[in-house]
This record gives sequence, structure tokens and C-alpha cells, in this order.
Amino acid sequence: MPENNDSPSTLAEERLVILEEISRLREALAKVNRTSMGPECRDGLILMRLCSGLTLDEWAEMTKDGQFMHWLALPATGDATPHLARIQHTLEELAHQTRHDPLTGLANRRAFEKNLKMELERAYRSGSSLSLAIIDLDDFKAVNDTYGHLCGDRVLAATAGTLLSHKRGYDLAARIGGEEFALILPGSGLVQAETTLERVLEEAKTRKVICEGVPTPVSVTCSVGLVCTKGKVVLSVERFMDMADKALYEAKAQGKDRIVKAPIPDLLETPQATLVHAQEKQFLFTGPDI
Repeated sequence: MPENNDSPSTLAEERLVILEEISRLREALAKVNRTSMGPECRDGLILMRLCSGLTLDEWAEMTKDGQFMHWLALPATGDATPHLARIQHTLEELAHQTRHDPLTGLANRRAFEKNLKMELERAYRSGSSLSLAIIDLDDFKAVNDTYGHLCGDRVLAATAGTLLSHKRGYDLAARIGGEEFALILPGSGLVQAETTLERVLEEAKTRKVICEGVPTPVSVTCSVGLVCTKGKVVLSVERFMDMADKALYEAKAQGKDRIVKAPIPDLLETPQATLVHAQEKQFLFTGPDI
């Protein structure tokens, strides 16, 4: 433990030494992981170093400076509760980051696909409706090219706000690409989903986004591809999204700023239960095929 008469400059130098040392250790460990850690390796090490005089607040600053968010710190003496609380908060933040888009705060593509898979399975089990809307900002490249990417980011954030203001608590809004968003609407048929999306489109084109250095407010329109299942057939995430994507492309081709509905997949193929029932009837009346 350093003496109390250490000057602020000396403490700053010690902090810098610790920061550089941990950075070198991280680089060395990363190199080992790349070169010698095969899939058969299941063991690992927890490395600890006593950093005399370092406080929890100072460590919090160092984690930001050195991007050591996954490094854990506990006190050598005293109550560890504040440190454990900080670790828990850090882990919660990291978990949130893995599921959310950093710019808009909406679910990211990974979380979106996981949620959509779950909702498709739920819709099939319960025979309930599920709608998916893929929403794309019209001519968004022109916004970036004309007003700059910072203004483009503000438009994206405003679009996210529009989606959040019109979705229900159990709907999921996500950013799944650059200027592409999605809305998962459990329990919504085509009519209800279309009504919601019409409100989204109306607010999107009337909302004025103020950008620094831009003399006039910026507004954009959206195009939407909408698909709905009645829960009668098994659908994969890929197929359901593909149907919404094709409807979106049609909305763009028709002039943008509109909603195009995909065919209902339940009507395009015979549900499995109906097919089995038909086969049973055939067996009863005609006997098995020989």
C-alpha cells in the first residue's frame, strides 16, 4: 500500500503503468488463444494481480480507457459488496449490448431472429395469427450524402422512436440492417397489422428531424413489406422473412411510401393436419395403395 504522501502525479503514473501492463497481458493472452487454443482445450486460468492503492472508481475509469469491461476487480480488504454490484451491473450492460442496436436501442438482428423463431413456433402451436413487417427508409442514401451521416443517424433514431410509440408492449421492434427495421406483431392479423403500419408511415413522413448545420428539417418516407400467418402451417424464419422481403421490394417498385402485403402462406399450401386427415379418409374408402 503506498504512503499517503504520494502526489497526484505519482498516482497517475502508477495508474498508467497498471493500464499498460494489463493491456500487454491482454494482447499476450489473445495471441495464445489464436495460436495454441484448439477446440479440445476446456481449461482456463483466472489471473489476479494486487493493485495497491487502486480504488473502485479509478478502476471503473480504467475499464473505460482500456476497454476492460470483461475484467473483474475485487478489493483486497474490506467489504466486496460494492465491487460485486459493479460487476453485476457490467455483466447486465454487456448482455444488453449483445441483444440491442447501439444507435437506436432497438433489438438487433440476432435478437430479432431468435424472437421471430419463438413467435412462429408459438403461433403454430396455438393456431394464432402472427404478422411481420419489414420497413425500409426510402432514399436514405440521399440523406447521408446530402446532410451527412450524423444527420442520417438522427433520422434512424427518430424512426426507432416512431416504431416504439406505435407498437404494443409485447410487439418487438428491431433494427436488422443499415436503414432496415422490422416489427414482429404476435396475435395480429393483416387488417390490424396494416392499421398499425399506416400510422407508422404517416408519422414517419410528417416527423421533422432537426440536424445541426442543416437549414431545414429532414423527413423521410418508408416502404413496408407485410406478411401474416394464421398459424396453420410450419414456417421457418428464412421463409417468413423472404415473403416479407419480396413484398417490400414490390412496395419499392410501386413507388415507395406504401405497404404491400405478401400472400398468406397458410393459403399457399395444405396444412399438415388436413393432409393427414385426407390420407386417413382415402385409406378407409379405398384401402392402402399396393
